[in-house]
Amino acid sequence: IEMQGTGKTYAISGETTEWEDILIKKGITTKEDVLLSKGLNPEDFLERPKDIEIVEETLIDKLQYASKEEIDELEEDEFDDNRALNEYREKRLRELKESQVKNRFGDVLGIGKDDWIREVTDCSKTCWVVVHLYQDSVVECQLVDEAFLVLASKFKYVKFVKIRSTQAIENWPDRNLPTIFAYHEGVLQKQLVTLKQIGGKTMKSSDLEWWLAENEIVNSELEENPRLNNISTNKITVNSQSTRYVDSDED
Repeated sequence: IEMQGTGKTYAISGETTEWEDILIKKGITTKEDVLLSKGLNPEDFLERPKDIEIVEETLIDKLQYASKEEIDELEEDEFDDNRALNEYREKRLRELKESQVKNRFGDVLGIGKDDWIREVTDCSKTCWVVVHLYQDSVVECQLVDEAFLVLASKFKYVKFVKIRSTQAIENWPDRNLPTIFAYHEGVLQKQLVTLKQIGGKTMKSSDLEWWLAENEIVNSELEENPRLNNISTNKITVNSQSTRYVDSDED
């Protein structure tokens, strides 16, 4: 700024005098009013929390892509003074925990007699455990094996297990195979003895999925029993054959 009559120029400064600082501290005036009294625009001189914003963005980026272990390693002091960041941290931890629960399993586990209590009874206290009792000589058991592989990868929050029937229950007859037990909260909740209810030798993974969904073991996107479509198709085929037979009779 050029001072009139002096020919001298002075740099514009937003700094306040010691006296002005005292008045501001006592609440008699504000820094904005002081700057205005000097003909200055307060917005040009007021400190902006750019550094704080950058820190927030940096921490949020860390939290957004960090694993649970990495979040735990972040200094607690980074969150103590910022409620929003602390809440975001807690939210991110909850999301990671939920994701771990949903993707807890994903495959079929083969077990023996000595593993039953640990892998079935105890584990079912925190999730559903679906067990297939099988024998290699029973054809329908192979259908269940194939269905289990599909369903285990689809419903990773459910534990799918297989065990030879005679290791699970001594003298369990082959005529009861395949047998499916569903454990939850440490006890047997549901059971399916043979596949007669869900299609027998024509059973598909969708048939078993529907049974699991009906018993509230999985959350399926199936809107109706897939066997109904098969029944309708069979009826149409039979009716068509009957019609052709009548026609040939009349000829």
